[in-house]
Amino acid sequence: MRYGLSLLVMLVWALWLGGLMTLFLSVTRLFANDRAIAVVAAPQLFNAFERYQIILAAVALLSAAVWRLSEPRELLTILFFLFALASVGCVISSAMITPKMQAIRLAGHSSGPQFRALHGQSMAIYTIDAALLLIAGFVLAAVMVSRPRSSSTETVPAPGSASAPPGGPAGPAPSL
Repeated sequence: MRYGLSLLVMLVWALWLGGLMTLFLSVTRLFANDRAIAVVAAPQLFNAFERYQIILAAVALLSAAVWRLSEPRELLTILFFLFALASVGCVISSAMITPKMQAIRLAGHSSGPQFRALHGQSMAIYTIDAALLLIAGFVLAAVMVSRPRSSSTETVPAPGSASAPPGGPAGPAPSL
């Protein structure tokens, strides 16, 4: 189960951060090449990405929580916390900022101060989410290379016991 959960978490994290970076690059490039097309296309890209990211956030939170519950480790708690913070950002953006920006844009006031203020808030949230997901990637890498704590029922065998390594003496050497 550990490997399945770790694979799922890693895949969802990669899709989420990769999608966010693709959105940044695509929208930036659109505005650099043809502003008229970008003004029409960018809102559609953001709408599609917001739905996509909410699904990924839900899967990331759920799979990280199950992984953490099945394997109590501090790094998994930190990973869940980072996903939770990034999820809050995507919900705030989708529920509170984007609808207002869309209404202002559809009213033809996308060059006004209110739109610019909302755009700045949106950029800040997306940037913070990207940073949180980047940090989550480092934590995820640390989780993957570290070993889970052994259970308290395991004991270390005493030197010279019957569980000595093969080829080594299990006790005193026989006399000839």
